[in-house]
Amino acid sequence: MADMTIVNKKLMLAGLFLSKFGDAALDELGFSSWTEAYNSLAFTIGGKPNSLKMYRQEYDPYFPNGRKGWVGREIRPTRLALMNEFGSLNISEFSQLVKTQFANACDVDVSIGKVAIAAGLTVDDETSFARRMITGQAAENYFEAHYAKVKGFEHCQLMRTTALGCGFDFKLTPPDGDFLAVEVKGLREASGQIQLTEKEFKMAEYLKERFYLYVVSDFAHIPTVKVVENPLSSGISFESKKISSEHEVWVAYWAA
Repeated sequence: MADMTIVNKKLMLAGLFLSKFGDAALDELGFSSWTEAYNSLAFTIGGKPNSLKMYRQEYDPYFPNGRKGWVGREIRPTRLALMNEFGSLNISEFSQLVKTQFANACDVDVSIGKVAIAAGLTVDDETSFARRMITGQAAENYFEAHYAKVKGFEHCQLMRTTALGCGFDFKLTPPDGDFLAVEVKGLREASGQIQLTEKEFKMAEYLKERFYLYVVSDFAHIPTVKVVENPLSSGISFESKKISSEHEVWVAYWAA
């Protein structure tokens, strides 16, 4: 599988996981529907929901999950090799593999998931894996794939700045003029709560019309996008909340 891209390998792995464990896989990752699973996993990995759905169908004939899948079609060597390598994992090991590694750009290392299980560790905290994934990597990857559809963004040079901790997720540089800052937020449903950190709020205050919110809502059904220029002066009502003695966030209710 040396010529397989990391994205394709992870899409196949996700398809294998969903096919082998069925509804239990949804429960394990905190998804409420198959549509949400396809959207969230695929965009987190950096692929397409339909590709993930097809990979799951390729594996369906090999598991007693009540689905026929692609009957009569010989499994491709890359899919078979991957099933031989990872198909013996139990649901705990496999889910830890998905949770720890699907949201990064590195190749898959199954030993990490097994070590986490052996050590009695989990990657879930008070917020479900699905919720954290959607509000982070999946929404950012969705923006990266679709930003050029937004008027005013189409000719900009794109730079992902999430890891820089600068108060926004993407820097867009137009052919002329100052750069634009985009902060991406994601919601499982059509409405819900969005939050700005202290850095994000200060950047929005300073940059004004050069700061944009790009909200991807309703991952559980059909992802919907709304772009807000200068969000602090847009009519969105942000409320300041102290989450500790040193940290403050600004929270608003979002309705698509």
